[in-house]
Amino acid sequence: MAKYKTAAHERMMRFLEKNSSRAMTVSEIVNEMRSDPECPKAPSESTAYRIIKELVAEGLVKRTVNGIGREFVYQLTGGKACADHLHMKCSVCGELLHMQHESSEKLAECLLEDEGFTLDTSMVLTGVCGKCRVGKE
Repeated sequence: MAKYKTAAHERMMRFLEKNSSRAMTVSEIVNEMRSDPECPKAPSESTAYRIIKELVAEGLVKRTVNGIGREFVYQLTGGKACADHLHMKCSVCGELLHMQHESSEKLAECLLEDEGFTLDTSMVLTGVCGKCRVGKE
């Protein structure tokens, strides 16, 4: 059965594309859409949860845990191209970074050879990005 892309879906995708460097909760997405003059009508929170769930299933949005909390945050990814490599999330600024494909492969190979562990490429590694690390030194 084909999925129909609603106007709310299209507006939410445009908002996520505009804010692709940020990871946000569904509540933050809805609230920011409501306050964005370029967004004519924000979806309800329940509609936003349904849309986010679909986008995660399609591989267009990555769902990660917000820091050490139990809250999930969502961020637009590169779609199917993002399925083949790992991502890194800065615990300071929250930016989601794409690991180079070669680096992802090397890390996965190393873990398999040394530990007998197969790495899931949907995994997000947390740490501090170069910009934030430089700011702390």
